[in-house]
Amino acid sequence: MQNLALVLHQFEVSRMTFAFAEPTELLLEVSPLLRSQSWHHSQIYANPSSRWCAYLNQICLDVFLDWVKQEYFPDAKIWYGSADMPSFWEFVNGTAILCGGKKIVLIPSEAIDDRELEIPQEWVDIKSWAADYYLAVQVKPNEDWVRVWGYATHQEVKSHANYDAIDRTYCLPAQQISKDINAFFLTYQFCRQEETQAAIASLPELSTTQAENLLQRLGNPSATFSRLALPFTVWGAFLENQQWRQQLYDRRQSQIKVNLSQWLEGRFSSTWEALETFFGANSSNIALGLRSSYGLRDVAAKRAKLIDLGMQVERKTVVLLVALIPEVDRQISVRVQLHPPAGESHLPENIKLALVSESGDLLQQVQARSQDNFVQLPRFDVEQGENFCIQVGINNFQIVENFIF
Repeated sequence: MQNLALVLHQFEVSRMTFAFAEPTELLLEVSPLLRSQSWHHSQIYANPSSRWCAYLNQICLDVFLDWVKQEYFPDAKIWYGSADMPSFWEFVNGTAILCGGKKIVLIPSEAIDDRELEIPQEWVDIKSWAADYYLAVQVKPNEDWVRVWGYATHQEVKSHANYDAIDRTYCLPAQQISKDINAFFLTYQFCRQEETQAAIASLPELSTTQAENLLQRLGNPSATFSRLALPFTVWGAFLENQQWRQQLYDRRQSQIKVNLSQWLEGRFSSTWEALETFFGANSSNIALGLRSSYGLRDVAAKRAKLIDLGMQVERKTVVLLVALIPEVDRQISVRVQLHPPAGESHLPENIKLALVSESGDLLQQVQARSQDNFVQLPRFDVEQGENFCIQVGINNFQIVENFIF
């Protein structure tokens, strides 16, 4: 009884913090800083739909996880980890967290009314994704709050929700949703043996050839509704495989903007790797050259990417290197170089490295001569929110990398 009294007291404290919330709901504050950071981080996604999905989910995740760690489960964590969340939010709404041995999926929505809870099929019918509980979360980022207003178990979703085959969601009517969040946490803490999940059919196994074909088909970021382009059994089996899901995300990412602010935070996509990956023992010499020869002694982040030139030249690859150093007034200095890969001493003759503005204007360009072992653009400064492009071209072939700071 003492534990139960303590839990009830904790709920009273939470309600006192947000006195204007309904007694059965949980209302959590969203700071302007969090809203700004979430919006900035969402700009890496491939299209407006996935960017907005990531924006809402990031806000929802951060405020709820922070609250539940403080109030109930200090060891609560993101299922799969924060580094993997982009490969979920690119395709599906919802965020899974682990609390006390149970899985909770947060389903954010901007919907004004509470008529139903819409859960993407992936969170219900992919066996490894399925949750014990689903929380209905209303997100109003412009009003600086997140409202957790209801919940349901996996069993309740499978038993009472209406399946919408057009957008592949389970729609649970309001009358089937438990509205008392207080009761949810009491149940969660004191009824751990409650059966929450219904039986889930296994999805078929896909061959590597099938997966490669799907990567080619869905890798273009213009394929906005990837999740609806295939039968669910095929899509679900593909998405459940962490390696394939990450590869699909990376392919779509490779055609969109690289967020340099994330580099300063130590976060990099898998397509941009440490210098050692491409240069081996010679990487230290390249890093030293960046620091000493060009006034970039305090390089904050540097990454390299292998550029495939296809059949344009005998030496088919080059390495694009980008280094950053913070400046005053929320600016960064950028150094861009082009190198031959390890084992080769010279760049292909006449290969070009160029800086292009967001509007398409050519700002800088250098061209390799017959014996150049690297080329570089003059150092340039970028302000926060600014976009630019780096082009690598030879003959009539051109690769473009888009960046935002």
